[in-house]
Amino acid sequence: MRKVATSLVRSMAMALELEAQEISDAYQEGLYEVRTTLYPPCPEPERVIGITQHADYSGITLLLECGNIPGLQVLKDGQWVTVIPVDGAIVANIGHIMEIMSNGIYKAPDHRAMVNRFKERRSITTFCFPSSSVKIGPAKEFTKSGTPPLYRTLTYAEYRHIFYNRRLDVSFIDMLKL
Repeated sequence: MRKVATSLVRSMAMALELEAQEISDAYQEGLYEVRTTLYPPCPEPERVIGITQHADYSGITLLLECGNIPGLQVLKDGQWVTVIPVDGAIVANIGHIMEIMSNGIYKAPDHRAMVNRFKERRSITTFCFPSSSVKIGPAKEFTKSGTPPLYRTLTYAEYRHIFYNRRLDVSFIDMLKL
């Protein structure tokens, strides 16, 4: 997953005309958190909250569905769209760190997890973070031409502290805007 994340981040940086090697090196040396989840069958899925609407606070999130039971939904144009699992495919999701570093060009999408009425669903999620030495803020290439930064710049420790100590009724990404 480290190789996949590093390759994705390098490609995203190249698309933005940023220093791709510097950014991919930050993810090569970064922190990776892996979560395995089992969603048992539920006779009344409409009554289950599941994992509520959120955007990830990582840089990139990689999701591997174990089976063919759909459960990930992404909010697009105000509508929930179900992501249909493809055997052997990895779903890549932008997180808040990439939104901040791209100064809002890349957006961390809102998404949620759902349960199935008849079958269990299993997934493996890898949350990918840059090295803790990386400053989390808009890349200088986006602000040197007079475009104002949309987000403040934080150390990795400050970023995680704000995330884990925030009020849950306030949007995390909004707390980081200037």
